[in-house]
Amino acid sequence: MANHPNPDRAQALRAGVLALLEATREEEQARRASIDAALPGHRASAVNLAHYLGLRKRDLHRLQLDLCAVGLSSLGRCEGHVHDLLLRVSAWLAGEREEAMAGRARLDRAQAERILHANTRALFGPRPPERHVYIMVTAPDAAEADAKWADALLAAGADLLRINGAHQSPAEWAAVAATFKARAAACGKAGRIVVDLPGPKLRTEIRQTEPGVLHFPRCKDAAGRTLAPTVLELVGQYRCGAQMPVPPQWIPQLEAGDVLVLTDAGGRQRRLEVSVCGAGAVQVQCDRSLYIAAGLPLVWRRGARRMGKAEVGALPEQPRSVRLAAGDSFLLNESGLCGDPAMTVLAFPEPEMLSKVQAGERVVLDDGRLVALVQTTGPQGLSCRVKRVAKSPLRLRSGKGIAFPDSALSLGQLGPQDEAALGFALEHADAVGVSFVTGAQDVALVGERIRRAGRAGFGMILKLETRGAVSNLADILFEALKYEPVGLMIARGDLAVELSFERLAEMQEELLWFGEACHLPVVWATQVLDSVAHSGLPTRAEVTDAAMSMRAECVMLNKGPFIAEATRMLADIIRKMEAHQYKKRALYRPLAVARRAR
Repeated sequence: MANHPNPDRAQALRAGVLALLEATREEEQARRASIDAALPGHRASAVNLAHYLGLRKRDLHRLQLDLCAVGLSSLGRCEGHVHDLLLRVSAWLAGEREEAMAGRARLDRAQAERILHANTRALFGPRPPERHVYIMVTAPDAAEADAKWADALLAAGADLLRINGAHQSPAEWAAVAATFKARAAACGKAGRIVVDLPGPKLRTEIRQTEPGVLHFPRCKDAAGRTLAPTVLELVGQYRCGAQMPVPPQWIPQLEAGDVLVLTDAGGRQRRLEVSVCGAGAVQVQCDRSLYIAAGLPLVWRRGARRMGKAEVGALPEQPRSVRLAAGDSFLLNESGLCGDPAMTVLAFPEPEMLSKVQAGERVVLDDGRLVALVQTTGPQGLSCRVKRVAKSPLRLRSGKGIAFPDSALSLGQLGPQDEAALGFALEHADAVGVSFVTGAQDVALVGERIRRAGRAGFGMILKLETRGAVSNLADILFEALKYEPVGLMIARGDLAVELSFERLAEMQEELLWFGEACHLPVVWATQVLDSVAHSGLPTRAEVTDAAMSMRAECVMLNKGPFIAEATRMLADIIRKMEAHQYKKRALYRPLAVARRAR
């Protein structure tokens, strides 16, 4: 310190750094039981996590600015190697030579990065060529997941496939997984599979019904041009899908080229031309979208001749939609019924969770489009009043998501769908996504099941999507370090609903930092390049979001008709951005803009 140009300033700065070192040591001692419970291979990560917690309990911004002013590290990139960086800064301020520090055994930046990369490869497989960030893509329905789909996805840069255990069946999941694995092997990729557990069904239902209306949209491109006609099957009795019931006696008499004319439920005239006849199947096609309801008048024509007149047959009843505005009241209960026919009632078939919701707490519906407050609780359910809506009145349909951001909710058990998905994953997949993690007990519940199954190398990805996950993050991470391989997912959609969109911006950063602090890979998820996946065209905000995502170890895309294009764009963005940035560290490669400057 005697050689420092300003010894007093150096001494003051070193005192601040030494205070941080003491705080990290105290946190390490306080977390000793959790550190000792970690797997031996994760023990150094558990110690560093404790150090990072101790560091981030302090307000560092003044010290950071002062350290920058004398040309030293601001401590802003220390997540993976807290103690090492603090000791180095302290030594520099004391005038200690770098050579004197070389023999000290501790976790430094290079070692921290090696641990993180090893944990990442253990969970996601071999590193993809030309980039270190992996791409995970959500699987479509089994009917769409053919070899052509898989080849396009893999060629575009997909590394992993996510199967959502909340949809379809184990037989369909098996078909999707087999196709993806086979095509990945054919092109020399690992093609790992991750199965998401459904978790508790946090969705509302509307039990009151109304006459069914079927919507058949036309197939169009991003510019609104029709790519293919709308195709329906004519049947004597409606069963499912794209079917329209007509008089059964018509079906064997219809011929190719015949036309059915009707005014659809929206009051628009539509012509349906018979295109296929045979083997008891009759298909018609229309160059416009149409809405079909039971009882619509239907005319059958063959050229200029009218062959018959009838009505569209019976369709199943459907849940009615409700309209809610600010100030409106509704009831939330298990049955979806009450004695007052004028009351809007929503069903939520999780009575154990409902019983834990208190008056004054918020209820959030439809991805944040409706926010209500619980007024009273009682035998009939939760009486709620709408506080605000995205558009007044909001049309709410059955099956919309629901969240209780102020309530401490956790089922603490696996439901039948979770059991089915976990059993399938252990047999056919490489990892499982644990949904709605709220505390260490949720990690242990699934982690111990995996351990008992004896699947060496089978991974677990903890989906951080609830307020409880944020509140109990430290306990969740220490519990995670008892298992391997393990990773984290920032499920930004549900997290935004739970915390608010304003808080999401900071929270996604904090979760990235904590993932690096415990050397666990992080998946950046929800609506990445979603417009590209669904329409083929990106938005400026999405491209910026995709560029930011490469600070995680893996980026997840949802499904869509243009998913291969979205995957290719994301891979290209990641490759280019990796030359500019790693984690929070800017990388200065030569810039063409600078070279062109005169």
